Amino acid sequence: MEGLNILITLRRRFLVVWIFGFCFLVLSQPILAKSMESVESLSGHWQLLGKVSDDFKKSSKKLNAQIMKDRRLAASENQTFDRKKPKERNKYQAQRRATERQINDNSVNKYWGGPDEQMQILQAKEVKIHIGRKIIVLYDSSLKRLLTINPQGRAYSYSGTEVTRDMVGDSLTYASDKNLIIETSGVTGVEFSERYYLDPETQNLVQELHVEDDRSSVYSLNMVRYFTRADSR
Repeated sequence: MEGLNILITLRRRFLVVWIFGFCFLVLSQPILAKSMESVESLSGHWQLLGKVSDDFKKSSKKLNAQIMKDRRLAASENQTFDRKKPKERNKYQAQRRATERQINDNSVNKYWGGPDEQMQILQAKEVKIHIGRKIIVLYDSSLKRLLTINPQGRAYSYSGTEVTRDMVGDSLTYASDKNLIIETSGVTGVEFSERYYLDPETQNLVQELHVEDDRSSVYSLNMVRYFTRADSR
């Protein structure tokens, strides 16, 4: 008798979960359709406009130079000891050595890239986007990503079904105000994002790239790249 009661309870729970999932699926369909419609104009074959776009190597070098400059400035502001007094001079020398070690630290020259797949995204000269039941993004005709758009936007569920996992990492894809956004936690743990939208004046595709610093939240690599349509619509 007890076993029968347990079986009935389990069936009821299963039924509740199934009904909840079914209702969620039905209710989310209009939202999903609206999300797809808002970014349909991004579909197409796009070629990089190199002269007006940020370059990964140059952007990385510029950012690392700024980090070095900021650290030198911070070090000079901290060196407020009176060099004429023996005790203060010893403190000054100790801090100077510590500062020099910090400035010469190789980690200052951070590599803002990642595995080959991530680099293809950051340096792609050609992008093909297909908006359908799935989002397909093809970078330089070699890296293909099949992404699921989340109708709930920038939101995560307990099940994690809205996250796409592939060779690049774990990605949440969603639409926001005619923007297609892909937020990825890379296979090495580095967080980076892509935002795509059309320039209202030129109708060129704009790709905004954001790479977070895995050492701190102070700095991040940000690039804006422009693509012109290579196909006819």
